[in-house]
Amino acid sequence: MTYSLSQDPFVYFRGRVGLYALLKALNVTSNDKVAIQAFTCLAVPEAIMALGAQPSYIDTEQNGFNMAPEDLQNKITDHTQAIVVQHTFGIPANMDAIQNIASYYDLPVIEDCCHTFMTKYKGNLVGSLGLGAFYSFEWGKPVVAGVGGGIEINDENIREKVKEDYLSYQQPGFVTQGKIELQYQAFRLLYRPSLYWPVRTLFHKLGDLGLAESNYNPVGKNNISKDFQLKMTKGVKHRLEKYLKSVEKISAHSRWASDQYQQNIVSRLVSLPNVSEDCDTVFARYPLLAKNKQDLLAKAKKAGVELAEWYATPVHPLSGQELPLVHYTEGSCPNAEKLCKEVVSLPVHLRVRQKDIDRAIAFLNGV
Repeated sequence: MTYSLSQDPFVYFRGRVGLYALLKALNVTSNDKVAIQAFTCLAVPEAIMALGAQPSYIDTEQNGFNMAPEDLQNKITDHTQAIVVQHTFGIPANMDAIQNIASYYDLPVIEDCCHTFMTKYKGNLVGSLGLGAFYSFEWGKPVVAGVGGGIEINDENIREKVKEDYLSYQQPGFVTQGKIELQYQAFRLLYRPSLYWPVRTLFHKLGDLGLAESNYNPVGKNNISKDFQLKMTKGVKHRLEKYLKSVEKISAHSRWASDQYQQNIVSRLVSLPNVSEDCDTVFARYPLLAKNKQDLLAKAKKAGVELAEWYATPVHPLSGQELPLVHYTEGSCPNAEKLCKEVVSLPVHLRVRQKDIDRAIAFLNGV
């Protein structure tokens, strides 16, 4: 059974708030560390730091997109209190190896399922493999309902703690609710693969001006966003209840699009992802590794082809002197840093039509 509001009706202002709630129920606090992978977005360490704890970055697998178990083994300390496992782009992490390490050190595992609902790892749905999981329903995710997130809990003791804590969260103010509704309607009306680049630019400009809910909050010591006090808005929750009924359809469309990319992209400038045959992957986006990422992105923008750059840094979108603000040390995760310089991705969501797929394949095979 995939994520369901009937089982776990705890929905938050963002996915990161759900992670915060799970870690809070595990009694993670200051002086604790939480292991997460590099090649992630700022939202994950932000949730950990909101509790006063510190993220500990694990490198990615060589030639992969997910946490490297051997680096996890090397970086666990007496201060590590939990492991957050990301299924990047919908590709499942090496859960057997990670769970063996977690069991040895008696550490809980939380799955980051923001990129997928229906991926299966050796026959089991992601989200069911750890103590709990968190989801996001924002732009670029499999289900887009606006700004919001939810959690899935596989432990009754943790569920009771989350249930009690959930009473302390509040609805966002009317201005924020209105902003999210306008943002969602603009997304629904304007966004399609052919308009990806201008819509992306517009969204970032509105976010900088405070006219749209940006994906990222300022971070740093004692800089805790008010997001961590808020529930999902009623409007987003209403849409989410409707869209969760279409998860099978969304997943089938993803498979349809990604199968065509896999079978028809033969460009010498990109390589396709390697996915274990014992996993059933439902992609959030279809990743490629480019020989000259920035040149390829520039050409895609000029051609009007949707090609995303994330994650562009080990803790996207931070770079340079911003990375120490979230306790990341440059050079500590070389595989992830190399991956950031190569990865691009293609869309697989319901707005992708046959003509968009044909256009993307023709672009990549022709550059």
